[in-house]
Amino acid sequence: MSVIDYSFGLICEGETDQTLIKNIIVGWTGNRNLLFPPLQPIEGEAGGWTKVFKYCESGDFKAALKANDFIIIQIDTDFMSGDSVGKEYKIDLKDLNVKETVKAFREKIVELIGAEFYEEYSERIIFAIAVNEIECWLLPVYFSDKKAKKYVNCIDTLNQVLPQKEGFYIDAKENDYYEKLARNFRKKKDIEKYAKRQESFDLFLKNLQFAVEAAA
Repeated sequence: MSVIDYSFGLICEGETDQTLIKNIIVGWTGNRNLLFPPLQPIEGEAGGWTKVFKYCESGDFKAALKANDFIIIQIDTDFMSGDSVGKEYKIDLKDLNVKETVKAFREKIVELIGAEFYEEYSERIIFAIAVNEIECWLLPVYFSDKKAKKYVNCIDTLNQVLPQKEGFYIDAKENDYYEKLARNFRKKKDIEKYAKRQESFDLFLKNLQFAVEAAA
């Protein structure tokens, strides 16, 4: 793994998502000198999936790509089952498996970015698309049975064990708690072990590896 001190601009749904992504990348690369400018949300501002999509289709995205070595786009897929998604963002996920769901979200985001622009800079754009919610990526840390591979009710499942193991629940999305959870991602071998049980996590790691190796 290269020791070059890259910058990874973070476009995420929320601050806790930024925390997990940042720690996964640091642990996987073994490089603590990487930079992680928070592009969306910035500190103190509210996040959400709509802001991720709107950022991707804005001029800010193109400017951010020029200012950073890589851009990380993180989004959970669970909101797509709701009724509040406008037709310009709607994705039909019916009967799609994990890989197909991630592919469908990537295609929508590429559409928002602009296919021609994406084609030019695709090696520097990394997708962290968490099927259902990014908390599902934490399940293999705390479970070794079939619960580790779940893609539904992941926060509720984690909250069955977190009070005993960590001393807190994560319903409120408090970033200090996520910083503690992210300590589980300090070693590359552990990260890859966990990702093998969460396919959308594994797809993110493969995208990350491709981008970093292409830039080396």
